[in-house]
Amino acid sequence: MAIKTKHREIKDGFSIDSTLFDALAKMEPKATHQFIPLTWKKAVDFSVWDEHGNKWIDLTSAIFVANAGHANSKIKQAIKDQVDADLLFAYNYPTEIKYKFISKLLEISPKHFNRVTLLNSGSEAMDITYRLVKQYGKARNKKYIVTFTGAYHGRGLSNELISGNKEKASSWSGISDSDIVFLNFPYDEKSAFDVSQLPPADQIAGFILETFQGWGAWFYPKGFVNEIYALAQKHGALLCFDEMQAGFYRLGPLYGYMTYGEEIKPDIIALGKGISSSLPLSAVLSREDLVDLDPKADLHGTHSGNAVCCAASLANIEFLSSAEEVQKRTKTNAVFTSELQNLASSPLIKQVNVRGMIAALIFHKTEEASRVVRGCIESGVLPVCTNRESIKIAPPLTITEDAIRECMGVIKSFL
Repeated sequence: MAIKTKHREIKDGFSIDSTLFDALAKMEPKATHQFIPLTWKKAVDFSVWDEHGNKWIDLTSAIFVANAGHANSKIKQAIKDQVDADLLFAYNYPTEIKYKFISKLLEISPKHFNRVTLLNSGSEAMDITYRLVKQYGKARNKKYIVTFTGAYHGRGLSNELISGNKEKASSWSGISDSDIVFLNFPYDEKSAFDVSQLPPADQIAGFILETFQGWGAWFYPKGFVNEIYALAQKHGALLCFDEMQAGFYRLGPLYGYMTYGEEIKPDIIALGKGISSSLPLSAVLSREDLVDLDPKADLHGTHSGNAVCCAASLANIEFLSSAEEVQKRTKTNAVFTSELQNLASSPLIKQVNVRGMIAALIFHKTEEASRVVRGCIESGVLPVCTNRESIKIAPPLTITEDAIRECMGVIKSFL
């Protein structure tokens, strides 16, 4: 049945299928084709179109990247200007655009950060985070890294060593790190921070936390992170946040860890995804005394600080940090939270997790979540399918109030 509204259009005969998906599947590994076979032809602001002209309200932000909206005009212009300047690539030589971006990032960030390491992906940023904590521990005769079960910190051996998957993500390698200690993630909001589960506190080099746990937008209970921070401060351990999904106003403030309390000052935060709203770039924010422990450390790569990526990222953070956009988000975030909480009354829903412009509907059964996702897509709303008992919802931060209400109405109808 055809659907046409202000923000959605689904034509007669639509089915979730893609000949392009099938063609790519013949050339790529099976593991890369575990996604919904929906071709993206065009994406602008909070809308996505396929090759047949079907149009969706995007609740994925292309997996939490397009915070400033797809094809943001200011970012597009910055990319065009950089291309026209005939400087697309400069290895790690100094460039004016790299200087401008790093300067702006430090300007808007908390003042205790004074060093930026630019990289290409979130996995690389977390690899550097792991290395810095290791170097810090070695220099101070501390060895343990404390993290949480259920965490995901990217793809790569060091990333998988600190990711708390049940199957042990690094098992393929036969390598493990006996100095990594996993605590059970506190899914119950009444959970308290249990210090008895820790190794000797004076031997902890650092804590590495996802700002929220990805698959279900699970946040730490009130006061939990504050207790970790207090213990880390007392015993000289580092506190590090994986801000890949939480950074750049996704939770409201600039960085998501700030929602746990103004007093928290992390030693290291790893950034990516929403840093550019488009092109591949990531960063590690830290302090001089940590990043320069080993002056000869290899903390860069071939494309680190790519000129075009820096141009896009500078335009992105300037746009998102503008007073006008901050004021708009104050209103839309409130509508988003209210509309999500209204879905909690459904008997299919076990819990609703929401903060800023990220949410997850936690279902009792995976099959029910999958059916709702399919129904939404067939009706012009594109949420994140987790292939488990949750649906994640994270639209571009530019989404309008009426679009929020429209897509929540669709979700409610399928619940």
